[in-house]
Amino acid sequence: MYGWKARVGHVSASRGDAFVYEFYRMMPEEFMLLNTTGRIRQLADDHIKKQLEFIEDAAVDLEQAGADVVIAGGSPMFTMMGYGSDVEVTQHIQSKLKVPFTLGITAEMESMRKLGIKKPVVVTPHRDDMNERLAGFLTKAGFEVKKVGGLGILKNAEIGAQHEYVSYRLARKLFSEAPDADGIFLHCPRWPTIRTIPLLEEELGKPVVSSTQAMIWQCLKMIRVKVKVDGWGRLMETLNEAP
Repeated sequence: MYGWKARVGHVSASRGDAFVYEFYRMMPEEFMLLNTTGRIRQLADDHIKKQLEFIEDAAVDLEQAGADVVIAGGSPMFTMMGYGSDVEVTQHIQSKLKVPFTLGITAEMESMRKLGIKKPVVVTPHRDDMNERLAGFLTKAGFEVKKVGGLGILKNAEIGAQHEYVSYRLARKLFSEAPDADGIFLHCPRWPTIRTIPLLEEELGKPVVSSTQAMIWQCLKMIRVKVKVDGWGRLMETLNEAP
């Protein structure tokens, strides 16, 4: 059976293409991703509401397909609904499952806490209004967002079409405007980021978390799987710690 060490169920907010690719770039052969394509085609509130209705059924289906843990991406859904909505939704869906369930936004916050990031620069492909929601959510969660900025993209397909250097260049620009930040958060698993992470950590000397990293890290921590993942940033290297 493929994925004999861990089978991660993922409810994608949209197509999940970049997330799937980056999962298999980083993870050893013993790990498998079970991906469910979501319903968000553009970052608009009506698309986000449809996805919320979809998550529960998708999570149940992934569990039945053999997932050891299930995570649902799409942080903009929860920043739209407000702080605390992530806890409420997690508790509701977890009550329907036997395997652990979590959300991307939970993973993102826990990953920053793991690396000691309290004052992040937040880098996204999104519009200003969505970035403000995210910053407000993180502030209520105890973070001091030093700078947030994005590309202003509406259509998800355009996010996935960005070159890898885009997240790198934007992160460096925003960090230069907030030199007292203690880390960088590359938000959204749809745009290419994983090769950006070790470059930024080496050049800036600060920890970097991406949404893709965070989601994989959180899932494996929840099922207490230890694995060596080198070369993809500080967060992934902590997966080799004893459970």
